[in-house]
Amino acid sequence: MSNGQSGPDFPAAAPAVAMAREPVAVTGPLQNLSDRIVVVEKALAGTAVAVVFALLITNVVTRALGAPFIWIDELAVYVMIAGAFIGASIAIRAREHIAVTLLGDVLGERPRALLGVAVDLAVILFFAILAVLQWHWWDPAGVLRAESLTAYSAATFNFLYDEPTTTIGIRKAWFWSVLPLFCLTALVHALANMTAGVARLRGAA
Repeated sequence: MSNGQSGPDFPAAAPAVAMAREPVAVTGPLQNLSDRIVVVEKALAGTAVAVVFALLITNVVTRALGAPFIWIDELAVYVMIAGAFIGASIAIRAREHIAVTLLGDVLGERPRALLGVAVDLAVILFFAILAVLQWHWWDPAGVLRAESLTAYSAATFNFLYDEPTTTIGIRKAWFWSVLPLFCLTALVHALANMTAGVARLRGAA
């Protein structure tokens, strides 16, 4: 010891890298695009939360004054749903969705990485199927061929573009448009995660 007194010699602390190995960061065009989308999504999600809060406060005040706006409840529900889809897309990029990790916890580093890539592939397959369903639901080609949205609805019995909201006074399609956007951004995030996982596997090989 520096004061000349004797004392027990303690072993030096092990470096942190030996205790926990952080995954190697992978960057590329797809990862950069995904990260930029996340920045926009976080701003939109925060805005949605603020709008819902403002609507609820306004609803409380107007009801207390005896002059409530009947459309506030419906609008708050739609904005909250849109914010939930945006938040779900962000969570896909950050890998923060609820997951059962019993298998991954007992695997070694490389098998765990392979499992992660397999999960990313499953997510990509899910959103690819969802994209096909969205395409058939929105049917942009059929809409362009139709004389009008009303004629399209009458011919196909697809009232997506004509169905109005109950109290707001606009078409529900404006709110449902978050679904194809969510599908697109989530697919980009899943592809970015998968390609990063494959790059880490190649680097570890």
